[in-house]
Amino acid sequence: MPVQINEVVIRTVIDTPSGSGGTGAVVNTPPPSGPETELVDKVLEIIREKNER
Repeated sequence: MPVQINEVVIRTVIDTPSGSGGTGAVVNTPPPSGPETELVDKVLEIIREKNER
């Protein structure tokens, strides 16, 4: 029996460096790689396909 997901909840945690003092400095970090990135790419692709219909 197929399962259909009608809603996806995405949560993230943003860490601010303690030395920045809340000045809004951007820290250059490489994008994450691995299975999480692949999953996010697949979800975004499905959303784009759904919006094109």
